[in-house]
Amino acid sequence: MRPFLSLIAFLPALAAVSPAQALERVVDISNDRWVEVTGEGVVTAAPDFARVTLGVTSAGKYASEAMAANAKAASSLVTLVKSEGVAPVDIRTSAISISPTFSQPSSGQPREPEITGYSVSNEVTVTVRDLSRLGALLDKAVAAGANTIYGIAYGENDPGALLDKARPLAVADARRKAEIYASAGGAKIGRLMQLSEETGTEPVGFATRAYVPSSPPSTPIEAGQDKLRINITARFELTQ
Repeated sequence: MRPFLSLIAFLPALAAVSPAQALERVVDISNDRWVEVTGEGVVTAAPDFARVTLGVTSAGKYASEAMAANAKAASSLVTLVKSEGVAPVDIRTSAISISPTFSQPSSGQPREPEITGYSVSNEVTVTVRDLSRLGALLDKAVAAGANTIYGIAYGENDPGALLDKARPLAVADARRKAEIYASAGGAKIGRLMQLSEETGTEPVGFATRAYVPSSPPSTPIEAGQDKLRINITARFELTQ
């Protein structure tokens, strides 16, 4: 890294810092002077689509029996989802599992639990691009046999274009901070020397796995808005 003189060298408060502390905080070798700050740019957008995972769980005395029952239920679910206008490319099987169920011995009995049957689960992740139909789709999916639902995640078709709008905002935010610090230290901001960025969207909360009752009320869905962020670290030259 290039030697530098940090902005603290310009601040009057430095006079109150002990020599030992000053040595830890200030380096002045080549007379390069700069200030490094962070900047943030945020844009909001209504999501273009939602992803939700629907599942069917079936039970049977034998593994083959449970598997056959589950295949029938899963097929009905997928057929229903397609009939609601969801394209095949937006339907993906995300998990299949089969596990034994065990008897529960009475208290005090030394017997080991015995296998009494099998449970099979099949989950499909569905991307819904018409958000106005999402609530009705969930209701119909339950009617078609879905008995588990995982939380909804939202997204945009072109997040890159939205982030491009946030980038100038992040640079402006960084420059604003740098000017404040420079002014406090009796300096001015010069050229932008270095910049790095990190991107991210506001975290999306996922609902806990829910087992759906057989006759739920109509499901309301509120998509709200996503926040897309650009965080940068910028280094500006300091001039007198």
